[in-house]
Amino acid sequence: MTTVGVGDFISAESHIVCGVCDLCRTGNGHICRNTRIIGVDRDGCWADYIAIPATNAWVNPPEMPVDFAVLQENLGNAVHTAFAADLRAKKVLVTGCGPVGLMTIAVAKAIGARSIYATDISAYRLNIAQRVGADIICNARTDNVSEVIREATRGEGVDVLLEMSGAPAAIRQGFDLLKYGGSAALLGLPNAPFEFDLANLVIFKGATIYGIIGRRLWETWYQMRGLLRSQAIDLKPIVTHHYALDEFEKAVSTMASGESGKVVMRP
Repeated sequence: MTTVGVGDFISAESHIVCGVCDLCRTGNGHICRNTRIIGVDRDGCWADYIAIPATNAWVNPPEMPVDFAVLQENLGNAVHTAFAADLRAKKVLVTGCGPVGLMTIAVAKAIGARSIYATDISAYRLNIAQRVGADIICNARTDNVSEVIREATRGEGVDVLLEMSGAPAAIRQGFDLLKYGGSAALLGLPNAPFEFDLANLVIFKGATIYGIIGRRLWETWYQMRGLLRSQAIDLKPIVTHHYALDEFEKAVSTMASGESGKVVMRP
């Protein structure tokens, strides 16, 4: 069976899995023991051409905007995170408003979160967070985040934490604001081990924690397709800059500045 043909407009899944290990064979290919990531474990992907298995090519409708097509893998991180816990009619805290965090806010809004609180240290990104669905935004550098969110939740805290930053301070604060019996989905990666009060912030709270990596293959991609085709989410506010591939230094600098949403590069 042919899944993709010459001339098809595709997005790529960067996690290339073996398909035969115990995890792949039990529907958990996103944590395949033999995963090889494009640009990390094999050549790619800031290039005019790249070789991938046909199974990693996700065929898009021809009319899809390129800006949305190139976002889909990152959107998959957001969808995987937001769908890990039940967000319906829940109070949700999103810590970290980088591009994936912003997409997570949009997805949480689309699937019925009652209220969404967003934290970051970039005023630029917090402004976008508000545009894509955050009800309350907090700048962790200038606002008393705990005070603002506890007041907004009448002292209860949040039902669900979606941690997108990887910042130790944000992780601790997020779990402190998580109510007893709440759920947390963690995508952000700390750059080093750090001290964390597991007993009081997780065990005694009876919290449920989900570790999020990549996208569930291929369930998350179909969920993305549904959200995009129904126009339940709008990605336009998240794409803020465009560069040519040979302007990659400018693109990386812009991305690192915190004064951007998603940076898109094109040949």
